Amino acid sequence: LGGGAVPELKSFLSSTADLKALADKILASKRSGDNSAAKGLVRDGMVQLCAVKAAHRGAHEAAEELLQRAEDERLRTDAVSQQLQNLQYQKHHLNKELHVCLTYQGTQIDVISESEFEAAVPESERGGPRGSHGYELARLTFEMQKREDQVKAFKSQKIRKTLFEQKLASQRKFLDSIHGHLDTIAKAAEPLLKEFSKGEAAPSLEASGVAAASFLPAPLYAVYMQAFAYQQGFEGGVAAAIVGDVREAEAYAKAQAAVPETP
Repeated sequence: LGGGAVPELKSFLSSTADLKALADKILASKRSGDNSAAKGLVRDGMVQLCAVKAAHRGAHEAAEELLQRAEDERLRTDAVSQQLQNLQYQKHHLNKELHVCLTYQGTQIDVISESEFEAAVPESERGGPRGSHGYELARLTFEMQKREDQVKAFKSQKIRKTLFEQKLASQRKFLDSIHGHLDTIAKAAEPLLKEFSKGEAAPSLEASGVAAASFLPAPLYAVYMQAFAYQQGFEGGVAAAIVGDVREAEAYAKAQAAVPETP
């Protein structure tokens, strides 16, 4: 820093030069033996030394102020440089996106037809007339929402399928475990089956008896079958028989079937 740059530094250099000149005069007076003049110069030197100290303090404070101003300017320069870098990055990003938009050739997307879109969306929510930007944007938004709903439904069905598969696997495992119990029951029942198979086969209704019984009303049919089973089980004591013409009963049943039911 030059002396003219800071007034405080110029004052300090001037005071120092004056103190140096007084010191030279004091030495000259001492050498010449003029002690009275030397004492006066010493007093002036003390005063000048105080002035030098004051000028030094002022120069020091001015230097600190300059350093603080320089630091403030450096911080401001750093902030401006950071802003410039951010702007340059944004410019590069925007140029890249702009290039992508300008070179975009387009892709054919299967979108809902205009008639279907207008049938599903009221006119106030279509974004404008056909062919406008708002109309096409609302149409694409509707298509996106529709596909999102389909994706959700597909995921839900997939979860249901997984649950059904797990349930089916559990039931299949249960059925597989039953086979062992059935085999055990069959082996345990073999002696009983052999014991029942020793006798003759149990009698059953003959074909004519079955045909005749089929024409009985439901209550009589139940009573007849119970009586027949009792007769076969206890070998006597009860006799069950159907008396009448089977052909007449068959004709009567057909006639009743042809009569329309009353509500």
